[in-house]
Amino acid sequence: MAFIFRGSLCASVCANCTLPLSNVLVRLYRAEDAKLTAAAPKLTQRILSEAEVAAKADRLIGEAHTTADGGYEVIVNQSSDESSYDGGPVEIDVRFIAADLSQRDGVDGTLQVSLTVLQPSWRQREQGYISVWNHCLSQRFWCQLLEQLDLWIICGQVTDCETQQPVTGVKVEAYDADWLQDDYLGVATTVGGGQFHIWYTRADFETTIFPAIDLELFGGPDLYFRVSTPGGIPLLEESQSDGRASGREDVGHCFCVNLCVEEPVAPFENPYFYQVGDFNIAADIDTTTGLTLHSKGSHAGPNYGFFSEVKLKGYCPKTLPLDPSKVMHYRFLYIDPAAPAVEVPITGDLIGTATQEVVVGARVVPWDQFDTGLTDTYQDIVIRGSGIASTPDLPPPFPGPPPHGPIPPHILIPDADGWVRVDQLAVDNGFQGSLMRFRTNKAFPDGSPVDAGDTAGDPPTAPRNGRLVTIIFETATDPTDPLTYDRQLLEGKIYVNNWREMRLLDLQQFVVGVSGSCTPISNDVNINYTVDHELLHSWGLSIISAASPTVPPLPSGTGPRGANSGIPGFHIDVSDSTNWPSCSYSVILTARRSLTTGETDDDADNTRVTFCK
Repeated sequence: MAFIFRGSLCASVCANCTLPLSNVLVRLYRAEDAKLTAAAPKLTQRILSEAEVAAKADRLIGEAHTTADGGYEVIVNQSSDESSYDGGPVEIDVRFIAADLSQRDGVDGTLQVSLTVLQPSWRQREQGYISVWNHCLSQRFWCQLLEQLDLWIICGQVTDCETQQPVTGVKVEAYDADWLQDDYLGVATTVGGGQFHIWYTRADFETTIFPAIDLELFGGPDLYFRVSTPGGIPLLEESQSDGRASGREDVGHCFCVNLCVEEPVAPFENPYFYQVGDFNIAADIDTTTGLTLHSKGSHAGPNYGFFSEVKLKGYCPKTLPLDPSKVMHYRFLYIDPAAPAVEVPITGDLIGTATQEVVVGARVVPWDQFDTGLTDTYQDIVIRGSGIASTPDLPPPFPGPPPHGPIPPHILIPDADGWVRVDQLAVDNGFQGSLMRFRTNKAFPDGSPVDAGDTAGDPPTAPRNGRLVTIIFETATDPTDPLTYDRQLLEGKIYVNNWREMRLLDLQQFVVGVSGSCTPISNDVNINYTVDHELLHSWGLSIISAASPTVPPLPSGTGPRGANSGIPGFHIDVSDSTNWPSCSYSVILTARRSLTTGETDDDADNTRVTFCK
């Protein structure tokens, strides 16, 4: 039975900024000195030399990369080998690769850190023995590691100066104030909570027009910032003098900053489509491939595609900014690369049914819910694909004498061309956030990839791929008059793949002869498996049983396209009646795709075959 060691890792950049450790390698070793299990990690953590890493290689029992949110899962399969792991103390190491950690190309640097020696608290579950360990590196130790890797990080937050509310979806650029030229350090877009992270290296702020002269007289850069909307409208423009101010000069490898903008809403007076789920269409998605560049809001990671139902987010005001007498309408269209000349409006069942809805705004209207008199009450504004629309720009009718009960939503139904009229009672001057649901699984149903003749153990006869979909945003003051149409130049590009992964599993003993799945197996098990998907995140085989056998390491993997066993499959000798007693056993093939809706990621699915002995 497998030992499954999971948890999450993070690092403290400063007192109010914690960073998930994504794209790092967690390594488990058999403990060399079990007495250290009583020591706190701050007493045992240290940077290892490459010689020390090599010296402990024969004690390595498992490793796994962390996900975008810092989560990890190391699976250690038992075997009949005398050196098999038996659940005892482990050394927990983390290996950092600068380029993976910072998601920057051309960055060198690798180091391994020994964190602690731990006796896991194992709990038996269906899938194996499970133990959980979460840990966050201290600010002092984390910044020391960054210094060794020649990495620098800025952790910040953007808020509204007046309300102190976080401002999301704006672009933050960092600069170093030099005597002859300013160095551009990097850019990031604020996410939930108005937070942003910018990674850079010494080379970014030591570059000068005189290569032989280093004008950075002290250790670190002198930082100042500029904040703008996705469309480039300035919200905050600091200058070199801000970089010379106390607290901004000669900063270290870890730096935190709070920035505030005076009028964060003003730039959004013009309509703008800027996100698919939590992913900015300009900063978080590769405009060539349509795949995500990195994780966002603890979702996805590099090279994820999109699937199922996605939310298209942006802003549309109630009226034309230059003419308040004209009511605004908006719509989304998409282009299938198989028909590049056809622009399809997102409307009807591409949005949802008469009961499916997406909240696009709110209104404040009089309502008496509890027979306490009319009071101002927030009412959701929702879009449905079909049904009966509410009367525009008017409060909802009372259903009868008070109490009126919970307030129903204000319902908008796009027309046949996808146009949505912005309700004039909407708060915040319009709709901001989710503007439309796009059911990609309706536009591209895809489905099961299994073709007639596909058999467990063989490669798929026709591997399935997705497609790069273009999303267009338009506004108008009169949907019947194309002369009033205004099309956003920046288009959304997302890679959509709704194919389910291929998971084929069988036992060769059930395929040949007349044994059948009800006949006990005595000596050999040959596992035939095929797992495939264009954007496969991870897959693996496991065996569970009440008998708790020592199972040899089973095939697993990460990355696209998966694998197949080849007939007669992966062989396991089960003739040892001590290790494999008479019992029922389940062989499980688990797989997960690198797909996201922008707000939730694909879950792992499994297929299983049971045999008796």
